[in-house]
Amino acid sequence: MEHRAEDRTKPQRVVPAPSGLARGAPAPWWLKLGVKLGLTAVGLHGARARRLRLARPSFGMRDPTSVLAARDWVSCARAALGRAPRGFLEIGPGGMTLRAPLLAGLGLRPIWFLDAEDNGPRDPSAFRAVATLARAEGIAGPVLEHGADRAAVLAQCDARLLIGGPEALARIPDGSIDLIVSTAVLEHVRRDLLAPLLAELRRVSAPDAVGLHAIDFQDHLGGGLQHLRFSDAFWASTLVDRAGVYVNRLGLSAMVTRFAHAGFAVEVPEAVVWDARPPGPARPHPEAMRPAADDLIARALLLVRPRPAG
Repeated sequence: MEHRAEDRTKPQRVVPAPSGLARGAPAPWWLKLGVKLGLTAVGLHGARARRLRLARPSFGMRDPTSVLAARDWVSCARAALGRAPRGFLEIGPGGMTLRAPLLAGLGLRPIWFLDAEDNGPRDPSAFRAVATLARAEGIAGPVLEHGADRAAVLAQCDARLLIGGPEALARIPDGSIDLIVSTAVLEHVRRDLLAPLLAELRRVSAPDAVGLHAIDFQDHLGGGLQHLRFSDAFWASTLVDRAGVYVNRLGLSAMVTRFAHAGFAVEVPEAVVWDARPPGPARPHPEAMRPAADDLIARALLLVRPRPAG
C-alpha cells in the first residue's frame, strides 16, 4: 500500500518554486498573523474588511488570463473524455462566478457553483464584461440582457450558485457532472468536511468525469510552513478561520489518499517544489506532523477520475 501511495503522489512534472512564492507583504509572518487576528477579534473580517479595503476581493477583470483559464480546463477535459464536457461544477469560485458567460460559451451546461459564502459580484455589468471578453476571444456566449440582475444573468447562462457546505450539493443530480474544478480552495476546507465534500463530488461525477484541483500547501503568512507550529485547538479555531489564514495543513500525500478513499483514481500532472524546506518551525507541532517530503511541495495540480464502483 505504501508503494502505491508513493506512486500516486509522484508528480509527472516538477516546477521549481520561484523565489518569493506567495510571500505577500514584506512583513514578518507573526506580525501578519497578529494583525489579522486582531482585526478579526474586533469584527473587521470577511465582507466588512473588503468594504474597508483591509482585504482584497478574489475577483476582478484586471487579469483576463485568470478569467480565460476555463479554456484550458475544457481542453484538458475534452482530451481525457474524448468528447466535449457538458455538466460543470466549480468549488469555491469566489468572485469568479462572473465566468459564467464564458463557461456557457464553451458549451458547459448546466453550470453549478458551490461556495461557503456569497462574496461574488452582483453587478450584472461585470458579467457582461466577461461576455464581451469571450466574444473578443472568439467564444460566442449568451447575449446578456441589459438591466437584468445577477440571478437573471446566471439563468441566461444556465448557471446556478449554491451557498453552503457539502450538503448544498444535494441539488445536483447523481452522475450529471463531466468536469469539476477548484483553484486554491481544497486546502481551506476543514478536515471534518473534506470527506463529505469528496463523497458528494464522487456522487455527482459522471462515470468518465474529470476533476482538476489546484491546491496550495504553503501557509498564508508568507509562503512558508509557519502554520505547522500550532496546535489543532488554536489553528482550527473560529478566530483563525475568520481571519482568512486557516488551511487544513494536509500535505500532498494526505490529499491524494483522501481522494482515493472517496473513490477516485488520482494523478499529479504537476507540482511546484522547493529545493529546500521553506521557513517554518524546526519541529512542527505533533498535531501538524506530516511526511517530510510533503513539506517540499508548495503547490500541485491533481487530476482525478471516478473509479468504477465495486
